[in-house]
Amino acid sequence: MAKTWEDCLSKNANKKRPFVRWYIDSNRTKESYDKEIKHLTVVEYETAINTWLLEDEVQQAIKEYLKCKKNIDIINIYNAMKEKALEGDVASAKWIMDFVDKSGFFGSEEVSEIDKILKNLNVNEV
Repeated sequence: MAKTWEDCLSKNANKKRPFVRWYIDSNRTKESYDKEIKHLTVVEYETAINTWLLEDEVQQAIKEYLKCKKNIDIINIYNAMKEKALEGDVASAKWIMDFVDKSGFFGSEEVSEIDKILKNLNVNEV
């Protein structure tokens, strides 16, 4: 099974998991921390920010969590641009075309060996 962002945490993992999610998904204010996750982490905001955030395993978990969210964020951007393009926005339509052609997000289309040969074949030489 593939390693998840949660697997990065070993020490106090049950307390640090909510912190990692909160750190990425919130506005990172003390008020937000106290209201949303302090009861789960059982540490003060300052401890979480000034100590946990410096730990390698927490930083790695944050990186992995961001990777997990990246595709969802890209899909949301794509959908927003698609809506604008469908409403007639030319710049958004161009963005969609460039994204589809250049990003590889939707998977690369494999070129078959025969297509490669035909592409390089010059019929005038025969």
